[in-house]
Amino acid sequence: MIQLEPISGFFHRERALQAIYPMRMLIVCHGKGFLCMNSGDYPLLNGRIFFIPEEGLVRLDGEMSSGYWLSFSSLLYAEFLLQHLDPQAKNLFLNLSFRDLDPQKSSKTYNLLDQLKREIDHKKDMSYIAQYLSLFLGFTAGLDGYLAALTLDDLQQVLRFRAILEQFYKQERSIQFYAEGMGMSPGRLNKFLDRVLGKSLTVLIKDRIMREAEVLLLHSDYTIDEIAEILGFEQTTSFNTSFKRHKGMSVFQFSRLSIS
Repeated sequence: MIQLEPISGFFHRERALQAIYPMRMLIVCHGKGFLCMNSGDYPLLNGRIFFIPEEGLVRLDGEMSSGYWLSFSSLLYAEFLLQHLDPQAKNLFLNLSFRDLDPQKSSKTYNLLDQLKREIDHKKDMSYIAQYLSLFLGFTAGLDGYLAALTLDDLQQVLRFRAILEQFYKQERSIQFYAEGMGMSPGRLNKFLDRVLGKSLTVLIKDRIMREAEVLLLHSDYTIDEIAEILGFEQTTSFNTSFKRHKGMSVFQFSRLSIS
């Protein structure tokens, strides 16, 4: 579902880069020459990140002193889209685009990629990889502006929290549980979440549950009672009340709209 390889050496446009999965990125640490696509040739510059559409072969013509070649499945990309509903996210891989990072952001990017490579090599759970990839895409594409101001340690802590939340949000609600998982006191965790994400743990859990509720209502054959139970609600009425507060309509109204 994901392929990440360091890339370096001399390249000629006669030979295409191989990608296992359809979503592709070229991250240039140090390089010169061109990325060659059907749409044209694009300069390889230090700190440049390319978001490459599925169509067309990817060829390099020049020297890559150091960089990364990343490809991943549409399933992993779907998690990113669930967290980023704006059109910029949906259009990220429709056409070839690139973003140039300053030295500080470039350094964070390379550190994140090194860590991601270690997680992939250690065969980390795919739900964790999906969270890591979503954070990485949001950071490199500039869609999560708050991430740019965070230190590398803060970014790693955000990732750790997201991974814990993704695994336990359906059954765990207590601040104590998540604080222990983060190696923090409850008070410190709440301050951290407020500082870096601008939301409390309660709101973050509720947002994640409601996002999953929408997915299950739209893309599963579960009944509303079954969805309420899956998401940890003791009664369907409680699920409906929470959903209505979050979405502005009842579960039944949302279900009818999704069918029409």
